[in-house]
Amino acid sequence: MKKGVIWLAAAAAMFSSVATARAQSNSSIVEQFAVTSPAILQSLLQKGQLIFIDNAKPGEPQFVTVITLFDAPIDKVFSTITDYDHYVGNIPQTTEVRVTKKQGNTWFVNYKIEFKFSIIAEHANYTLKQVLDPPKSVTWTRTAGNLDRVEGSWRLISIDNGEKTIAFYREYTDISSLGFLVRYMLEKQPVLNTAISTSSALVYAKAMEKWVDGGNKQPTAKK
Repeated sequence: MKKGVIWLAAAAAMFSSVATARAQSNSSIVEQFAVTSPAILQSLLQKGQLIFIDNAKPGEPQFVTVITLFDAPIDKVFSTITDYDHYVGNIPQTTEVRVTKKQGNTWFVNYKIEFKFSIIAEHANYTLKQVLDPPKSVTWTRTAGNLDRVEGSWRLISIDNGEKTIAFYREYTDISSLGFLVRYMLEKQPVLNTAISTSSALVYAKAMEKWVDGGNKQPTAKK
Protein backbone atom coordinates (compact mmCIF):
# COMPACT_ATOMS: atom_id res chain seq x y z
CA MET A 1 0.00 0.00 0.00
CA LYS A 2 2.80 2.43 0.87
CA LYS A 3 4.47 1.72 -2.45
CA GLY A 4 1.28 2.68 -4.26
CA VAL A 5 0.96 5.93 -2.34
CA ILE A 6 4.59 6.85 -2.99
CA TRP A 7 4.25 5.97 -6.63
CA LEU A 8 1.09 8.05 -7.07
CA ALA A 9 2.67 10.98 -5.25
CA ALA A 10 5.67 10.83 -7.55
CA ALA A 11 3.40 10.67 -10.56
CA ALA A 12 1.38 13.63 -9.34
CA ALA A 13 4.52 15.70 -8.89
CA MET A 14 5.84 14.80 -12.33
CA PHE A 15 2.56 15.53 -14.08
CA SER A 16 1.46 18.47 -11.95
CA SER A 17 0.79 20.50 -15.08
CA VAL A 18 -1.61 17.78 -16.18
CA ALA A 19 -3.50 17.47 -12.92
CA THR A 20 -5.87 20.35 -13.61
CA ALA A 21 -6.33 19.58 -17.30
CA ARG A 22 -9.35 17.84 -18.76
CA ALA A 23 -9.32 14.21 -19.91
CA GLN A 24 -8.48 14.69 -23.57
CA SER A 25 -5.62 17.00 -22.65
CA ASN A 26 -4.45 14.57 -19.97
CA SER A 27 -4.27 11.77 -22.47
CA SER A 28 -2.44 13.68 -25.19
CA ILE A 29 0.08 15.34 -22.85
CA VAL A 30 1.04 12.10 -21.12
CA GLU A 31 1.15 10.20 -24.41
CA GLN A 32 3.54 12.84 -25.74
CA PHE A 33 5.64 12.45 -22.59
CA ALA A 34 5.76 8.69 -23.19
CA VAL A 35 7.29 9.33 -26.61
CA THR A 36 9.79 11.99 -25.55
CA SER A 37 10.82 10.53 -22.16
CA PRO A 38 9.78 6.86 -22.11
CA ALA A 39 12.45 5.83 -19.56
CA ILE A 40 11.02 8.13 -16.88
CA LEU A 41 7.45 6.98 -17.41
CA GLN A 42 8.61 3.37 -17.58
CA SER A 43 10.32 3.66 -14.20
CA LEU A 44 7.01 4.72 -12.65
CA LEU A 45 5.00 2.04 -14.43
CA GLN A 46 7.28 -0.71 -13.18
CA LYS A 47 5.71 -0.10 -9.76
CA GLY A 48 2.15 -0.36 -11.06
CA GLN A 49 -0.44 1.37 -13.22
CA LEU A 50 -0.91 5.13 -13.34
CA ILE A 51 -4.46 6.46 -13.13
CA PHE A 52 -5.78 9.86 -14.25
CA ILE A 53 -9.32 11.16 -13.74
CA ASP A 54 -10.31 14.19 -15.78
CA ASN A 55 -11.76 17.42 -14.38
CA ALA A 56 -14.95 17.34 -16.40
CA LYS A 57 -17.26 20.34 -16.40
CA PRO A 58 -20.81 19.82 -15.09
CA GLY A 59 -22.80 17.78 -17.58
CA GLU A 60 -19.73 16.40 -19.34
CA PRO A 61 -18.45 12.81 -19.01
CA GLN A 62 -15.60 12.17 -16.58
CA PHE A 63 -13.11 9.90 -18.31
CA VAL A 64 -10.71 7.60 -16.52
CA THR A 65 -7.29 6.82 -18.02
CA VAL A 66 -5.19 3.86 -16.87
CA ILE A 67 -1.58 3.67 -18.09
CA THR A 68 0.04 0.23 -18.15
CA LEU A 69 3.49 -1.10 -19.04
CA PHE A 70 3.32 -4.35 -21.02
CA ASP A 71 6.42 -6.53 -21.14
CA ALA A 72 5.61 -7.46 -24.73
CA PRO A 73 5.89 -6.05 -28.28
CA ILE A 74 3.16 -3.74 -29.50
CA ASP A 75 1.83 -6.28 -32.04
CA LYS A 76 1.23 -8.87 -29.30
CA VAL A 77 -0.54 -6.32 -27.08
CA PHE A 78 -2.76 -5.15 -29.94
CA SER A 79 -3.66 -8.70 -31.02
CA THR A 80 -4.60 -9.60 -27.43
CA ILE A 81 -6.74 -6.49 -26.95
CA THR A 82 -8.68 -7.35 -30.13
CA ASP A 83 -8.94 -11.11 -29.42
CA TYR A 84 -12.61 -10.76 -28.51
CA ASP A 85 -13.33 -14.50 -28.93
CA HIS A 86 -11.27 -15.16 -25.78
CA TYR A 87 -12.38 -12.32 -23.50
CA VAL A 88 -14.54 -14.71 -21.48
CA GLY A 89 -12.26 -16.37 -18.95
CA ASN A 90 -9.58 -13.69 -19.34
CA ILE A 91 -11.46 -10.47 -18.56
CA PRO A 92 -13.46 -10.45 -15.27
CA GLN A 93 -17.25 -10.15 -15.32
CA THR A 94 -17.57 -10.82 -19.07
CA THR A 95 -20.08 -13.57 -19.86
CA GLU A 96 -20.07 -13.19 -23.66
CA VAL A 97 -18.14 -11.08 -26.17
CA ARG A 98 -18.84 -11.52 -29.86
CA VAL A 99 -17.90 -9.69 -33.07
CA THR A 100 -21.21 -9.29 -34.91
CA LYS A 101 -19.98 -7.46 -38.02
CA LYS A 102 -16.75 -6.35 -39.67
CA GLN A 103 -16.44 -3.51 -42.19
CA GLY A 104 -12.72 -3.30 -42.87
CA ASN A 105 -11.13 -1.93 -39.71
CA THR A 106 -14.52 -1.05 -38.21
CA TRP A 107 -15.84 -3.87 -36.05
CA PHE A 108 -19.11 -4.11 -34.16
CA VAL A 109 -18.67 -6.03 -30.91
CA ASN A 110 -21.45 -7.16 -28.58
CA TYR A 111 -20.67 -7.43 -24.85
CA LYS A 112 -22.60 -9.15 -22.08
CA ILE A 113 -21.28 -8.13 -18.68
CA GLU A 114 -22.20 -9.32 -15.20
CA PHE A 115 -21.79 -6.01 -13.44
CA LYS A 116 -21.00 -6.20 -9.72
CA PHE A 117 -19.99 -3.44 -7.33
CA SER A 118 -20.74 -3.45 -3.59
CA ILE A 119 -24.45 -4.29 -3.29
CA ILE A 120 -25.11 -3.62 -6.98
CA ALA A 121 -25.51 -6.62 -9.28
CA GLU A 122 -26.81 -5.92 -12.79
CA HIS A 123 -26.35 -7.28 -16.30
CA ALA A 124 -25.22 -5.07 -19.16
CA ASN A 125 -25.76 -6.00 -22.81
CA TYR A 126 -24.47 -3.52 -25.37
CA THR A 127 -22.74 -3.15 -28.73
CA LEU A 128 -19.70 -1.02 -29.46
CA LYS A 129 -18.55 0.30 -32.81
CA GLN A 130 -14.78 -0.20 -32.66
CA VAL A 131 -12.33 1.40 -35.08
CA LEU A 132 -9.01 -0.47 -35.26
CA ASP A 133 -5.75 1.20 -36.31
CA PRO A 134 -3.28 -1.68 -35.94
CA PRO A 135 -1.09 -1.84 -34.02
CA LYS A 136 -1.48 1.64 -32.52
CA SER A 137 -5.04 2.08 -31.29
CA VAL A 138 -8.63 0.97 -30.89
CA THR A 139 -11.42 3.51 -30.30
CA TRP A 140 -15.06 2.79 -29.58
CA THR A 141 -18.54 4.25 -29.10
CA ARG A 142 -21.78 2.61 -28.05
CA THR A 143 -24.34 1.90 -30.78
CA ALA A 144 -26.96 -0.20 -28.95
CA GLY A 145 -27.82 -1.82 -25.63
CA ASN A 146 -28.95 -1.08 -22.10
CA LEU A 147 -26.11 1.36 -21.38
CA ASP A 148 -26.84 4.83 -22.70
CA ARG A 149 -23.25 5.88 -23.27
CA VAL A 150 -19.96 4.00 -23.56
CA GLU A 151 -16.85 5.38 -25.23
CA GLY A 152 -13.11 5.03 -24.94
CA SER A 153 -9.87 3.88 -26.51
CA TRP A 154 -6.66 1.91 -26.24
CA ARG A 155 -3.54 3.75 -27.47
CA LEU A 156 -0.22 1.91 -27.66
CA ILE A 157 3.37 3.20 -27.80
CA SER A 158 6.30 0.89 -28.53
CA ILE A 159 9.44 1.36 -26.36
CA ASP A 160 12.74 -0.41 -25.61
CA ASN A 161 13.48 -1.16 -29.26
CA GLY A 162 10.10 -2.80 -29.67
CA GLU A 163 10.40 -5.12 -26.69
CA LYS A 164 7.86 -3.35 -24.45
CA THR A 165 4.69 -1.30 -24.85
CA ILE A 166 3.17 1.58 -22.91
CA ALA A 167 -0.62 1.47 -23.18
CA PHE A 168 -3.25 4.10 -22.42
CA TYR A 169 -6.74 2.76 -21.65
CA ARG A 170 -9.26 5.62 -21.55
CA GLU A 171 -12.95 5.07 -20.94
CA TYR A 172 -16.28 6.48 -19.86
CA THR A 173 -19.36 4.39 -19.10
CA ASP A 174 -22.69 5.83 -18.00
CA ILE A 175 -24.09 3.16 -15.69
CA SER A 176 -27.17 5.17 -14.62
CA SER A 177 -29.31 3.31 -17.15
CA LEU A 178 -28.73 -0.08 -15.52
CA GLY A 179 -31.74 0.10 -13.24
CA PHE A 180 -33.60 1.91 -10.47
CA LEU A 181 -31.18 0.93 -7.68
CA VAL A 182 -28.17 2.15 -9.65
CA ARG A 183 -29.88 5.46 -10.52
CA TYR A 184 -30.94 5.95 -6.90
CA MET A 185 -27.44 5.37 -5.56
CA LEU A 186 -25.89 7.71 -8.13
CA GLU A 187 -28.42 10.42 -7.31
CA LYS A 188 -27.52 10.15 -3.63
CA GLN A 189 -23.76 9.90 -4.25
CA PRO A 190 -22.79 11.00 -7.80
CA VAL A 191 -19.11 10.31 -7.05
CA LEU A 192 -19.95 6.59 -7.18
CA ASN A 193 -19.96 6.67 -10.99
CA THR A 194 -16.33 7.81 -10.97
CA ALA A 195 -15.40 5.31 -8.25
CA ILE A 196 -16.99 2.43 -10.16
CA SER A 197 -15.44 3.52 -13.47
CA THR A 198 -12.00 3.81 -11.88
CA SER A 199 -12.25 0.40 -10.21
CA SER A 200 -13.55 -1.28 -13.38
CA ALA A 201 -10.89 0.34 -15.60
CA LEU A 202 -8.09 -0.75 -13.27
CA VAL A 203 -9.39 -4.34 -13.01
CA TYR A 204 -9.69 -4.52 -16.81
CA ALA A 205 -6.17 -3.13 -17.41
CA LYS A 206 -4.64 -5.51 -14.86
CA ALA A 207 -6.44 -8.48 -16.38
CA MET A 208 -5.22 -7.48 -19.84
CA GLU A 209 -1.65 -7.21 -18.52
CA LYS A 210 -1.90 -10.73 -17.06
CA TRP A 211 -3.37 -12.07 -20.29
CA VAL A 212 -0.63 -10.53 -22.45
CA ASP A 213 2.00 -11.97 -20.08
CA GLY A 214 0.53 -15.43 -20.62
CA GLY A 215 -0.96 -15.83 -17.15
CA ASN A 216 -4.52 -16.44 -18.32
CA LYS A 217 -6.12 -19.39 -20.08
CA GLN A 218 -7.41 -19.34 -23.65
CA PRO A 219 -10.86 -20.95 -23.48
CA THR A 220 -12.53 -22.21 -26.60
CA ALA A 221 -14.73 -19.55 -28.14
CA LYS A 222 -18.49 -20.16 -28.12
CA LYS A 223 -20.03 -20.87 -31.48
